[in-house]
Amino acid sequence: MVGFFFFTEKKMVATYNKKNVLDGITGTDILSLTDAKSFLRVDHSDEDSLITSMIDVAVFKVQDYTGQVLNSVSSVEIYLKDWANIQCPVSPLNSINSIKYFNPGNVEQTLAASNYWIEGANSVQPCIKFDGIMPSIKEERGNPIVIDCNVGYATAPPALVHAVRLLLAQYYDIRENFAVGTIVSNEMPNGIKSLISEYRNVYFV
Repeated sequence: MVGFFFFTEKKMVATYNKKNVLDGITGTDILSLTDAKSFLRVDHSDEDSLITSMIDVAVFKVQDYTGQVLNSVSSVEIYLKDWANIQCPVSPLNSINSIKYFNPGNVEQTLAASNYWIEGANSVQPCIKFDGIMPSIKEERGNPIVIDCNVGYATAPPALVHAVRLLLAQYYDIRENFAVGTIVSNEMPNGIKSLISEYRNVYFV
């Protein structure tokens, strides 16, 4: 016999597969090497490989700090332990391909699309909401629910791209951990924080 329960409103922490996002984005798709070198005022090619790798790091850092994905990425997996409305840990949330779950018999099933929807898909803090009678899950599994979705901007907002430029310049000029007084810090510089604060997904705060 298949078990079901009615959905009730509650908060749930969701995790996602960061490797899906990292593998789906190349830094120079967000900030070209030509643009980066112009901003850095570099007119030679001796450090092209170094600058390219720094662009990758700067893009990752901005994405990780804000929760915004700067380019379109398909099939990013979000993991849940239970049925609950969630604030998506990455955004924008373009579409949901499927929501799969393991039933009490440990058999993978697909949730009907009528049981979920996206609220605020293009917002900084999109939500995935569930409704109706939800199927029972294999609670012994670590993450019995997997949401396969498409995320990211078709064109990254200028403020986030400029944040990548500024962070790249920090990496290129200093080439070591940022120094704050006598303390060494890897924190996002305050000037960049203020530039991108409105894009930060409060899921991460």
